[in-house]
Amino acid sequence: MSDLYDPNKPNKPNKKESGGPEPDPTSAPPGGGRPPRMPPGPPPAPGAGDAPEPMPVPDAVAVPEPERIPSAGQANGTAADRMRIGLWGAPRSGKTTYLAALPIAAMQYQRHNDGSWNIAGMTKEAIDFLAQGMDLLTRQRAFPPASMGVQGMAWSVEGPEKKGMLGVRTRRPSFVLEIQDVAGEVFRHDHPQQPQLVGHLARSHGLIYLFDPVGDAEEATESFTYLQATLNQLTAKVRDRGELVGGRLPHHVSVCIAKFDHPDIFRPAVEAGWVVQDTVGSQLPRVPRERSEEFFQWMCEEFRGYNARLVRDALYSHFDPRRISYYAASAVGFRLNPQHVFDYGDYVQPVSVDGTLRIRTSPVPINVLEPLIDLEDRIYRDRGRDRGRDRVRGGRLGGKRR
Repeated sequence: MSDLYDPNKPNKPNKKESGGPEPDPTSAPPGGGRPPRMPPGPPPAPGAGDAPEPMPVPDAVAVPEPERIPSAGQANGTAADRMRIGLWGAPRSGKTTYLAALPIAAMQYQRHNDGSWNIAGMTKEAIDFLAQGMDLLTRQRAFPPASMGVQGMAWSVEGPEKKGMLGVRTRRPSFVLEIQDVAGEVFRHDHPQQPQLVGHLARSHGLIYLFDPVGDAEEATESFTYLQATLNQLTAKVRDRGELVGGRLPHHVSVCIAKFDHPDIFRPAVEAGWVVQDTVGSQLPRVPRERSEEFFQWMCEEFRGYNARLVRDALYSHFDPRRISYYAASAVGFRLNPQHVFDYGDYVQPVSVDGTLRIRTSPVPINVLEPLIDLEDRIYRDRGRDRGRDRVRGGRLGGKRR
């Protein structure tokens, strides 16, 4: 078999592969002259003279470039730029579609912002997931199938240079995103894979929680049931590791109010005055960022009811409210007219075709990339503060030793 070889032996062409017998090194070339110099033969026996030079590798033998461990700018082999994010949500809350829409949102970021973001897979499984998700959403105009179990992935994420005061460039976000696509049923308290999931969430630096106001009304997808079951085990695991902060989980959290484009969510939000609309470009509707938490509160208090209020209370009691951000989000966005402009008279994106949901126009994700960008920035700043405290402690200890 060609894949089996001894790395300590030089590559030697096979007689059968060379197309004929090996030439006689003592024979003269056509037309006379000195015979060509051929590679030396087998090494002589000990004591028979100086050892010959190593036989060169023939040009026809291709030596593949060795594959390195996947990294994103990790020149020194450290994992300082790795960021583990936990994705959380009840069954059918849209977790897989959210992940599939991330590279689309990254490509479209430059439409309304300075610079661009790029997301690429770092393993074959991650590359395949991104390619298949992109093909489903853009070409086939179909939703990805629901996850089955737990699938871990690693993606490299590159962002534009950030600008500080007076337009001074500060840094360019570049990190490895480790994320798991998990079936919603795994969040149930008696699921055999939940310990694996809880371990991943406990090690995560940040969490993206998809709150589904549509599915929340259905008994099979009650958000609180799946949230509380995992929260209890997660808190116990982090507590046992001594990592609670003020009695709460230390994670930064991005809460995405999912399916913002759904008529059962969007129309009541418009009528209640939560939605504004851009006046340029595609004139997309949105909930202003500064009102997103109020919008979530309204969703829990007045629109969805008791079960949603329990979700809100659970989030506030287990996480520091100052570490939670909120987004009205949609993985596929609104249907746009042929001029690529939002039309309130015809904005519903999914439509049933032969019993299967299809997407009417190319997806324009809403607040899909933004929760991730925000998490990266908050985690980066936290790490900076930790490094600053370590330097201060080191200086004090050094002073004492002197």
